[in-house]
Amino acid sequence: MLCGSPWHLCDHVFFIIHMETESHWILGRLNIEERRMYMYNSLSTAMKDSAAIKACQPFAVLLPHFFALFDEFKKENKPVCLDPFEVVKVDGLPQQTSNDCGCFVASFAEYFIDMKLIPPIFDVEKHRDRLAVLFYKYARMKEVEFIDSEDEAPPKGPKKNLS
Repeated sequence: MLCGSPWHLCDHVFFIIHMETESHWILGRLNIEERRMYMYNSLSTAMKDSAAIKACQPFAVLLPHFFALFDEFKKENKPVCLDPFEVVKVDGLPQQTSNDCGCFVASFAEYFIDMKLIPPIFDVEKHRDRLAVLFYKYARMKEVEFIDSEDEAPPKGPKKNLS
């Protein structure tokens, strides 16, 4: 889906959450239909999980009010419910051994989007290198071929659409 699409048309919404007190990033995945927020944490310990769930709580509480305010539930004839979303920890994830939480967050989202299981053994070096090459190739393509994403403005040259 394109950026800016109405939320009631989405099944899942991804967002990253910075746990400032832990200097750590986690991935949140909101399942609107189930009214659940799934938490992907690559640095899972009892204390880190507790802090991660605490970091998710403001989203779990505020998003139902946001949807009600902007009539997101009414567009699909869903009953308005202001109860907080349930926060669910995703278990069985590979764990980081160094400061690579950003790579883990990006990879967790990519695995879900591609409908693949997250492997229990995760070669972070390989994933980091692959992401770097993808970002570089995309930036070069945009620069050389004057391609802009749909939500970018103003275009720098003749616009070609990436579909």
